[in-house]
This record gives sequence, C-alpha cells and structure tokens, in this order.
Amino acid sequence: MTDTTSTMARSAKIFLSGTFLSRFTGMLRDMSMAFSFGAHPTIAAFMVAFRFSHLFRRLFGETALASSFVPHFETARAAGEEKGNKLFRDLSVLLLVFLSGIVLISEVGLFCLMKWGGVSVETQEILKLSMYMLPGVLFICLFALNASIFQCNKKYFLSSAAPAVFNVVWIGAILFLHRAGPKDAMIWLSIVVTGAFFIQWLISVPGTIAFLKTSGRPEFSPEIKLIIRSFLLTIVGIGAVQINSALDSVFARAASLEGPAYLWYAIRIDQLPLALFALALSAALLPPLSRAIQANDTIKYKELLSFAMRKGFALMFPCTIAVLVVGVSSVNLLYGRGDFTPNAISNTVLCLWGYVFSLVPTCFVFLFAPAFYARKEYFLPTVASVISVVCNTALNAIFVFAFHWGAFSIAIATSIAAVVNCLFLAHFLSKKVGALFPREVLISFAKTVICALVSGGATLFLGHYLIQDASLSLFLGKVASYPSTLFMQSLHFFVLAGAFTIFFLSYAWLLNLDDVLNLVGLKETQNAKQKTQN
Repeated sequence: MTDTTSTMARSAKIFLSGTFLSRFTGMLRDMSMAFSFGAHPTIAAFMVAFRFSHLFRRLFGETALASSFVPHFETARAAGEEKGNKLFRDLSVLLLVFLSGIVLISEVGLFCLMKWGGVSVETQEILKLSMYMLPGVLFICLFALNASIFQCNKKYFLSSAAPAVFNVVWIGAILFLHRAGPKDAMIWLSIVVTGAFFIQWLISVPGTIAFLKTSGRPEFSPEIKLIIRSFLLTIVGIGAVQINSALDSVFARAASLEGPAYLWYAIRIDQLPLALFALALSAALLPPLSRAIQANDTIKYKELLSFAMRKGFALMFPCTIAVLVVGVSSVNLLYGRGDFTPNAISNTVLCLWGYVFSLVPTCFVFLFAPAFYARKEYFLPTVASVISVVCNTALNAIFVFAFHWGAFSIAIATSIAAVVNCLFLAHFLSKKVGALFPREVLISFAKTVICALVSGGATLFLGHYLIQDASLSLFLGKVASYPSTLFMQSLHFFVLAGAFTIFFLSYAWLLNLDDVLNLVGLKETQNAKQKTQN
C-alpha cells in the first residue's frame, strides 16, 4: 500500500466529499431547529443535554478510539492480515460489552440524581433529556471503530457520509414535531436522536463483516492491552477537552438562558471548514504516517506532515477571514427567519466571530496530534489538551463572572485555548522531527495571509457601501439591521461570498500561490505534471 502526498490528497478529497454531504444535511438540520424552535430556553436545555449525554461519545469514540486503534492495527496487519482482522474483532466485542455497562450505570446514576439529588427544575429537564439520548452513545462509538477500519483500508466515503443519514432522520423529526410545544418536542427529539445513531451504525455493519469473520474466540490479547493503555492516556486529554466543552454550555447558561443556543448555532458554522478540510486531512494523514513510522521512513513522515500543514493553512486562514466578512450574511441567511429574532442573529454572529480565530490553531492541532499518535506517543498530546482546558476554564470564569461579558466571551476563550494547545504541540514536535516551518512553508503561509487579508478588506468595503452589509455596524457596537426576505438574505450572502472568492483567487494567481491554486484546480501539481510528461 504505497503512500504519497498525491494518495493522501486523494483520500482527503474522498473523505471531504462524504463530509460535505454530512455537513450540508447538518446545516439543514440546524436551520430547521432555528426556524421551528428559535433560541427558546427549552431548546438551549436540549443542546446542553446533547453535549452532556454525548460526552461519552467523544471519550470512547471518534478521535480517542481512532488514534489508539489505527497505529496498533497497522503494526498487527504488517505481521499478517488475519492478525489485524482478529485485533479489530476482539476490540469490537470488548467495546460493545464495556459501553453497555457504562450506559446502564449512567442511566441509573442520572435517574437517582433526578429523583433524590435535590436539583432544580431546569436541571431536571436537562437530566431527563440526557437519559433519552444516552443509549445512542453505544451505537455511535461502535460506528467510530468501524470508520477507523474503513480509513485504514482507504475507504473514506462511507465513514464520512453516514452521518448524513442521522441528520436526515433528525430533520424528519423536526418537521413532524414543529407544531408541538418545545417541551414535548424536545422529549421526542431526544428519543429520535438515539434511533438515528442506531441507523448510522447499522449502515456501517455490512462493510465490517469480512473483518469480523476470523477464527478463534475473542480474547484479551497483548495487542488489546497496548491499545487500552494508549486509549486510557488519550482519553484523559480528550476527556478534559469534552468536559470543558460541556462546561462551556454551563457558563453560557450562566451568561444568559439563551446563551447555549447562540453558541450552538455559531459553532455549527465555525466547525464547517474544520469538518470539511481539517478533519479530512487528519483522517487521511494518520494511517500513512503510521505506515511511514512502521517502515522507519522519516523522510516520508516529514514530507506527509509538511504537505498537510501547507494545505491546512491554505484552507483555514482564508476561511477565517471569509467568516469575519461574510459571517453576518451567513447567519442571517441560515437562521434569520421564523422564531429566530434579530437579537438572536446579533448574538450568534458575535459568538461566531469569537470562535473563528480558533480555525487555524485547531487545524494544526488536528495535524500535530496524529503526528504523535503515529509514533505511538500519547503523553504530550494529553498534556497539551489538559493545559488548554485549564486555560479555557479559567478564562470562561473570568469573562463571565468577573467581567460579566456575554456568551461570545466563551467563544473567545475557546480560541485562546486552541492557540495554547497548538503552540505546545508544535514546540515538542519540532524537538522530535526537526523544524516544522521551513522556508518554503513560511513563504506559502505569508502569501496566503496577504491574499486573504487584502481580499477580506476589499470585500468588507464593497459590502458596506454597495449593499449596506451590517458587519461594520455590529463590530462597532451600533444597532444593526438585517434583511428579512429570503431574496435579500441570499443576495447579501452571495455578493459577499462571491466577491471574496474572486478577490482571493485573483491575488493567489498574481502571487503564484501554488498551495491554493492546486486545491481549486487552477494549476497542476508537480506530480501531475510529471505524469503528463511521461
């Protein structure tokens, strides 16, 4: 299985295509939520419950599970296909038993807390909704393990596109429940969420049957013990981040009853470029990095990492500037109708602007962490996560309780913590593999910054004087007005988004910014040129 920057880019594009489908349906889901229920306090309670109940999903599935499983699976498979398949089969059985116990214990604990814990009515509502959603954790974590095996075999589309089914089921439930009162609707929606996760897992099952058909009984092998050891260490860092994410909702609730809703709607937009590009690069990067380490090929390891960093920055920094200048029109177009008021639009935009500065550092964290995991080194990423969580929590407490800032300050704290995490990982990774930012990488970064900043300024000027975009007014603390018809909302968005895209690609062409031009197909890569010549 040959790994090159071209094969990694192709894998990332396949993952991106599936993720785009998932994120597109996810955006439709959030638009449906905003239209049907707005930022009602009960909706905010549902969002808090979703985060708390799926804390286990973040702990025992997704990043923590993949980062522990993939390097050990590649080592086992190098010794024989049957050995790798058996490792997957044994871990699947162990995860099923373990998670079933966790869900059962958690359900009993939440029930006791709700009945005899003396909690407030608002907290009881959150606990009740969490109990309905908690069983879905079992299925989404099993799906995450199945997705890891697909990615190890360069099958990226199904693992990235399957969440679209989950979103479609959610949207269907919203359409069915939108006439119900918020309290009743959120109870039924919580039940539907669990069912949707079951369907998402079921879709992935047929593709894993061949890996599960191995001889012998499942056993607690030495390889499983190694995975668990690295998994427990990884889970400390992941757990710290996810607990902090759940606490963000609590801080937002303290700032205002609608605070969690503002953060929810904002972060869905902010995470779109991360999910489409950064996660695609990260998912495509870990398996080939693991194989490069397995082959003791440090040159290939650094080449793949450097390629991912250049592409990551070429995508994330322009997205950062684009969100700053197109954020108002984006929020208004997506959510600005139904029960979503102008005040909700303003507060959501402020949260979005606070989050957007985390795009670049978070993208690099998504790339640096797999660089450690491929080497089966889990301690430093864990320490980095814990430090960033402590920083984020401390800043949240200061911003909300000392300065009495709104929910947007929680987004700002998240961005600062992401920078801390990124700098920590970059410092220690450079000690292990050498300079992370050689001259050609820095030149690419500088060109990208110049193109994006000039394009952002031109777009902001054009929007303010041509279509009276509200971005500058909101930034200066003035009363902002927003178009209320779908035609004008669409016009504002497409004028600004189109202008930024044209400006940015034009400047990229003038400065010969290869990392951007190659991405959009305006210039051939060096490998493609060589193939054409041959």
